[in-house]
Amino acid sequence: HFGSRRALVRWNPAEARLSEVLSAIRSFGYPAWPFEAGRLAALEAKEKRTMLRRLWVAGLGMMQVMMYAVPGYLAPSGDIAPDLQRLMDWAALALTLPVLLYSGWPFFAGAWRSLRNRALGMDLPVALGIAAAFAASAAATWRGTGAVYFDSITMFVFLLTAGRYLEQLAHARAGEGLRRLERFVPQGA
Repeated sequence: HFGSRRALVRWNPAEARLSEVLSAIRSFGYPAWPFEAGRLAALEAKEKRTMLRRLWVAGLGMMQVMMYAVPGYLAPSGDIAPDLQRLMDWAALALTLPVLLYSGWPFFAGAWRSLRNRALGMDLPVALGIAAAFAASAAATWRGTGAVYFDSITMFVFLLTAGRYLEQLAHARAGEGLRRLERFVPQGA
């Protein structure tokens, strides 16, 4: 059940051990263990803290990269010295890396999980788009010519991470509501 983050699994202990069943579930990319209420609450709290940190890194990185991109948008063509533009591009690249590697990591991990399971998910096109934009921008920065998209990359990662954070909050709220309702369900009738 996606809302309560639980699955009811029935298996024949004579044919498979519980560890094998849990390992099979984990191979699809889902953490699995015998249900413990305290463990679930601790996992949800840890996921919330981690997602909030990822959101902060993406937001701060996005703001800093935008500081280097805005002069290029506002200044008339040729008003920014080429060596100053290169410096701003290198600074934007350096600030985009932590956003990409830390805040963007869940998209790359989800894309890898999709490929490994031979199932296409939303993380795959997101990761491909982010990686392609970063590679093109890094190459343009290295060559010193061409357009860079570090501002778009960091903003995209920030907005997607913000969406995931809000989704996580709504999911946790719904799960808590389900757990409260379960307390009122009789064990037998």
